[in-house]
Amino acid sequence: MRRNSTLSGSLLGLSSLLVAAVAAVGAVIALPADPPAALRTATPVETVAVTERTDADEHQVQLALDTGAPRAVVTSRTGIVTSSSCSTGGALRSGTEIARVDDLPVIALASGTPLFRDLHDDDRGEDVRGLQRELARLGSTITVDGIVGPGTLRAARSFLLAHDVPRSALSDDTIERSAFAWIPAAEATVRTCTAVVGAPVDADGTLVELPAELRGARIEQLPADVVAGARAVTVGQFRSAVDDHGVVTDPAALAQIGALPEYAATVASADGVPTLPATWALADPLTVQVVPPTALWDLRDDHACVQPVAEDPVRVEVVGSELGQSFVRVDPGATLDRVRAAPDGGRPCR
Repeated sequence: MRRNSTLSGSLLGLSSLLVAAVAAVGAVIALPADPPAALRTATPVETVAVTERTDADEHQVQLALDTGAPRAVVTSRTGIVTSSSCSTGGALRSGTEIARVDDLPVIALASGTPLFRDLHDDDRGEDVRGLQRELARLGSTITVDGIVGPGTLRAARSFLLAHDVPRSALSDDTIERSAFAWIPAAEATVRTCTAVVGAPVDADGTLVELPAELRGARIEQLPADVVAGARAVTVGQFRSAVDDHGVVTDPAALAQIGALPEYAATVASADGVPTLPATWALADPLTVQVVPPTALWDLRDDHACVQPVAEDPVRVEVVGSELGQSFVRVDPGATLDRVRAAPDGGRPCR
């Protein structure tokens, strides 16, 4: 009887514990729980601060290219090609050695007008001025006046000596055309290396072939609904002005675009009219105010209304939008500090 009594007491105690545990769990379950922060209803924002940023109204465009035949870099030296520094697809820079003919260096030179003659004391012309200007850019101390004088002769001689031209091959009173080979820009991309080491080269023989000359460039299709103002195109790292029709008109800009690696790669692989991807944007970016799209109402063409806090509604010019932001401009002299995020659209604008 004692064992049964003991067992009954144990079962009774266990039942009591189970009842207490269930009651505790029920109490826990019954407690109200706050929803996670991500599921809570956001408190509506009535007003927002207006910030400023610059906006260039950028558009991605295609620049259609008008190209000619590949350009040849030639030398007036005659003899055997004894070495070449050329690399297909590499850069050819003004002031660097292209190749050696009979072990005499031929130096690339980007001058406004190519050298077409040997230069002597008191020779004058645009070819002289171009040589002087490029030698000055490359670090020589020289007066750019278009006249060969003692200073020009001395600067050219020092430049060639620094580029491993033997002293015995230089003259005190002559700058030989054969020491240089003209290139159209300070840096160009090599299309083909044509000089063959060990092969003879005749007068005006080709050492290097560059991509086709760029004779014109224009935006293939101008985007619509753009902000008015002077514009520029950017290709790679180069930026150039364009006219109202999207045409690059500056010959120097065309030469610089034609020297870009992007240009060389595009022309080499093009089937038909080659085009380059470019960015078309305002030359001088605008300063604009940033507001949420919900702050705008009564949108007409490129104008809309906004409601400044504690002020009458004002009409603004809408110049763009991006990632849930609208860019607007107010009249000169006016300012926006805070605006209503959800204004009363029934009120008239000033």
